[in-house]
Amino acid sequence: MRVFRSSLTRALRHRWPRLKRILPALVLVVVAALLIHFGRSVDWPQVWVSMRRIPGGSIALASGLVVAGYLAYGALDLLAKRYTHHTLPWPKVLGVAMTSYALNLNLGVLLGGLGARLRLYARLGCRKSVATRVALFSAASNWIGYGWLAGALLALGSVPVPEGWGVGTAVLRLAGVAMLALAAAYLAFCALSRRRTWTWMGQHAALPGTGMALAQSAVAATSWAIMGAIVYVLLQGKASYPAVLGVLMCTSFAAVIIRVPGGLGTTEAIFVAALAPRIPAPEVLGAALAYRALYAFAPLCLALLAFLIMEWRLRHRRRAPPTTAAAAKPPAGPEKQAGQAFRAWD
Repeated sequence: MRVFRSSLTRALRHRWPRLKRILPALVLVVVAALLIHFGRSVDWPQVWVSMRRIPGGSIALASGLVVAGYLAYGALDLLAKRYTHHTLPWPKVLGVAMTSYALNLNLGVLLGGLGARLRLYARLGCRKSVATRVALFSAASNWIGYGWLAGALLALGSVPVPEGWGVGTAVLRLAGVAMLALAAAYLAFCALSRRRTWTWMGQHAALPGTGMALAQSAVAATSWAIMGAIVYVLLQGKASYPAVLGVLMCTSFAAVIIRVPGGLGTTEAIFVAALAPRIPAPEVLGAALAYRALYAFAPLCLALLAFLIMEWRLRHRRRAPPTTAAAAKPPAGPEKQAGQAFRAWD
């Protein structure tokens, strides 16, 4: 058995670079075909009409859920604050998390989820190593919650499969069971592992406890559930909530594979393919576009404004001349000067 596992591991390592290049291309071809197919067949003026027919109450409720969704995602950084023990105030942590999340949805992981987050944390006085641990903790938590929720939906057969795709329900159920097994294995590892710390590539990592692992799963799953509720509200209940949430989670995974920021075009194409047989395509596409406008584009405008304001305030604070009281302080002693130099270097 060990010989089989080692040979399988070597084979995967040898072929992974090739698979890594082929898989995004295959998904991109499928999504491009869907976009071309539905782009030709969809009545775009009717899509605009469908968007305008969404009741104002539904728009208001969806907007409230957008705020709740961003707060739920920001709560992952609050968990990371407790995990890393950094001392930034929680309102600033929420602001950084929500700003970087909006940038991530529209500009991609490198610019938003990682680049903007690291820069803002560093500008607020957080060490780069700590900011990196926060970003990795939040990203890992997000996908752990995804595993629990998507795994349950797939295992229960709640995700509709577009006609002609040739993917059987049994295959999806097995995929769901595998995802649940991985999520449960992480929880068990956090609860039972005797080794709690590792050092990898100069980065120190500590294994979360059972309570933290449960909190990661619950908060991240709540964030994903709210995202599905937004689309469900915009569709005005014309499809079941589990089906809408399952399709949304599939679109998110596809967007990650093909590396399209925010799943632009991917989300709309898969939603239409999965739900259009039971709901008119213009209505599905109108709801998907409204979801993008509320959950991605509108927060992006606010995030860019908040990012510029934070940058300006932090630069202005750094350039401000020292106060008279600070200038009148006597010079620090040798021990204090050494400590300040060490902290500056760190």
